[in-house]
Amino acid sequence: MARRGMILAALAVPILAAGTAYYFMDSAPAQPELLLSKAVRREIRRMISTNGIIEPVGRLDVFAPMDGRVAGLSDVEGAEVVEGRRLVTLESSQLETSLAEARAALLRARQEELQMAAGPPKSEIAELEASIAECTLQLSQRRDDLRIEEGLLQKGAATREKVEGLRRQVRLLEIQAEGLAARKQALLNRYTAGEQDLVRQRVRELSRQVGLLESQAGGGMIDLPAGGVLYSLTVRSGEYVRQGQLLAQVYTPGRVRLRANVDEPDLAGIVRGQQVEVEWDGLPDRRWTGTVAEPANQVVALGNRSVGYVLCSLDDPSKELIPNLNVKVQIILSSKPAALVVPRTAVFSDNGRPTVLLSDGRSTRAQAVVLGLVTPEEVEIVQGLEEGSMVVTNPGDAARR
Repeated sequence: MARRGMILAALAVPILAAGTAYYFMDSAPAQPELLLSKAVRREIRRMISTNGIIEPVGRLDVFAPMDGRVAGLSDVEGAEVVEGRRLVTLESSQLETSLAEARAALLRARQEELQMAAGPPKSEIAELEASIAECTLQLSQRRDDLRIEEGLLQKGAATREKVEGLRRQVRLLEIQAEGLAARKQALLNRYTAGEQDLVRQRVRELSRQVGLLESQAGGGMIDLPAGGVLYSLTVRSGEYVRQGQLLAQVYTPGRVRLRANVDEPDLAGIVRGQQVEVEWDGLPDRRWTGTVAEPANQVVALGNRSVGYVLCSLDDPSKELIPNLNVKVQIILSSKPAALVVPRTAVFSDNGRPTVLLSDGRSTRAQAVVLGLVTPEEVEIVQGLEEGSMVVTNPGDAARR
């Protein structure tokens, strides 16, 4: 038994030693795996990714020419319209009342003008002349009676009271004759040159007023001066609108532009002529191109962003892009078609110099490089590296090996 125990103890020593060695080997930290990438030649782009909205170019805005109620609409949004088509009909009861009153006033003024040109009515003149003739005849008779009675009074054959009565009658008839003559003269001179000029001026002013009101009433019939697609109709039938209010917008299909929302820090890199690429989720397999036409001229708040509106021309012969579409935008700041590029993570700083780790599969060595274009994902190597070289993309992990 003692011998058997000695044998078991002797065997336990190497087993325990082996187990201890395995434990320490198993708990040792694993070496970081090196991630490699090949330096290749391809196009590299430095660009800004943002969003934007499609706008029409040279759109036609239709405004209300007067206050009124929308009495009729000929089309709906999205409809194709032709030049000269009546789009909106407006009605204004106040305008119609004003026009009727102005026309009536003009008619009265023209009648007065005609009366002035024709002179006083002949019937009125004839009536006055008849009254004057009758008064003249009575006056002549009373004067004859007065002379006879005055002769008789001198002979004592008539009374003084009768003579005085005749004298009063003659005087009254003389006054009546003078009044009738003055009335006739006033009738003949009823319209002076100044009065006639005032009436003519009133006719001209009323004519102008009627013409203006008729033009406004005709303006209620709104016809389109150009054809296209009615992409915005802001009113409904029966709605009351104010003069100058926007009623509709028309544009020519295919004539659109892009308003790109560029964040404030990126605006300094935007210049005219830069290439623009547009994507729309509605057609994910399509891509449209264009160029920067107008860099932003101010910064505005857009939600929680400060952006500048960059206007871009677009090529869309297929007419697939329509106004008010929200699109994805890439503005190409600069690019090289056959640059030698590596992942940006492969480059690190060694004493202030850009450096990469080259790998031959067995070991690595540091290599200083000269950089060109830099993007968030890739970097151009201008000098210090050959095409096909393998670089370590996790140099930080390689330093801890």
